[in-house]
Amino acid sequence: MARLFVAATLPATVVEILAAAAERARAAAPELALRWVEPARMHLTLVFLGSVDDALRPELAERLGRVASRHPPVAVRLAGPGRFGHRVLWVGVAGELAPLAAGVRRAAERAGVTGLDDRPLRAHLTLARSREDPRPWRRRPGTGGGQPTDLAPLVELLRDLPETAWTVDRFALMSSVLGPNPRYAVELDWALTGRA
Repeated sequence: MARLFVAATLPATVVEILAAAAERARAAAPELALRWVEPARMHLTLVFLGSVDDALRPELAERLGRVASRHPPVAVRLAGPGRFGHRVLWVGVAGELAPLAAGVRRAAERAGVTGLDDRPLRAHLTLARSREDPRPWRRRPGTGGGQPTDLAPLVELLRDLPETAWTVDRFALMSSVLGPNPRYAVELDWALTGRA
């Protein structure tokens, strides 16, 4: 079993903008208990697959290849900062990525992957996650606290991000190994070659 997701990697210019934004936010609020995403690990998740049995990987790869051949490249742009409650600080991505994400989700389901999140895509690039979870049932023993992290001031601080556009012209099947320093690896990738 491997922990897998499907994502688009980012151009170096976008990573540089995000890294500078994260550094500015970190400097403005050093007291916040946040885990900042390393620039090398920044990516645009299309679909999180979760733990996938190794036996499903060949068919999953074949079906993802078909998705890539049916979808054209997608023009996208940074769409300003935001947050998921007190837990995640992010920068949004605008563009018509929903059809591509839906195709990836269908391919994974048809390959036998179960337990997929059926919520619509909210395209974003994560900058930081809170170390504290305000939900008592999710706290790890010994972490104490539990006070929600107020991310709203950081969202305001990052409102002046430069308008940046690029083209998502490929996606990758990626694996992740969790821990204090999560590691991501590209397993396979495909160019988007469908017609507009």
